[in-house]
Amino acid sequence: MDTANNILDTNAVPDDADCQRIHELLVGPRKEIIELTDKINGLAPGLTDERNDPTSFIDSELEAHQALVSLACRLPEDLAAEIFTGTLPSNLNATMSSRESPLLLCQICRAWRRLAFSTPRLWVSLH
Repeated sequence: MDTANNILDTNAVPDDADCQRIHELLVGPRKEIIELTDKINGLAPGLTDERNDPTSFIDSELEAHQALVSLACRLPEDLAAEIFTGTLPSNLNATMSSRESPLLLCQICRAWRRLAFSTPRLWVSLH
């Protein structure tokens, strides 16, 4: 998962070739989770909970890598900009809060941050 780990560390959006490699790399861990879960349930049904689940580490790694190939991070820029604009509050001005749009959008990935900063409509009502 070297390629995927490198991309995870940079917060970059993978290209199509990287997405294909990441999908291929995730096949093994998905099978491993299923096999481990089946073994655990066979040995001690009901034993696993979220605190003791040995597959939780694999699950979290898998989720992080699946997020890399998410369609949300690969939307065409014009469509994403329209969606971003739709996240602004309609009845009041946007605030300088990292928990709200537009600053929240800048925390998702490098591509979204660049797009948010280059979409003037996101910033005109900012207080």
